[in-house]
Amino acid sequence: MKLEIELIPEGSWGKSLAQLLPKPVWDVVRREIYQRGNYTCAICESTGVRVHCHEVWEYNDKKRIQFLRGLQCLCGDCHSIKHWGRTVSEVHKGNLSPDYLTKLANHFCRVNNCSLSEFELYKVKIGNTWLQRSRKDYKIDFGMWSPEILVKRFKNGRK
Repeated sequence: MKLEIELIPEGSWGKSLAQLLPKPVWDVVRREIYQRGNYTCAICESTGVRVHCHEVWEYNDKKRIQFLRGLQCLCGDCHSIKHWGRTVSEVHKGNLSPDYLTKLANHFCRVNNCSLSEFELYKVKIGNTWLQRSRKDYKIDFGMWSPEILVKRFKNGRK
């Protein structure tokens, strides 16, 4: 699938670069990603829309390591699908319209050339993976994107 849901294990919530870095450093990092991505969604290739910087995580379930593989430029719809759990939560809180989920489901199906029933089955599969991962603690490895490295780079003026 070109567009996938990436549910972060519950124990890792709040441990993203956007939340760990000082705002000026995060702003430099995300703008670099936007420029590198030519302000184009890396998944659906939308242009002329507001873009987001998304962390791409890889999991080693045997060693319980969550590794930050990189960052990518995404449109709002692809980013909301990536963080489906958070998006659904915002709908339940009343911060987003329930119609938005229908729009996102259609976007997912269009990008992946699949049916709504395939999307529904996929959500169940991803939900089960999330439950399994959330029952365990994962070590987070930021690799070259380590907050300490990024802050040091920022302080040394190598933006």
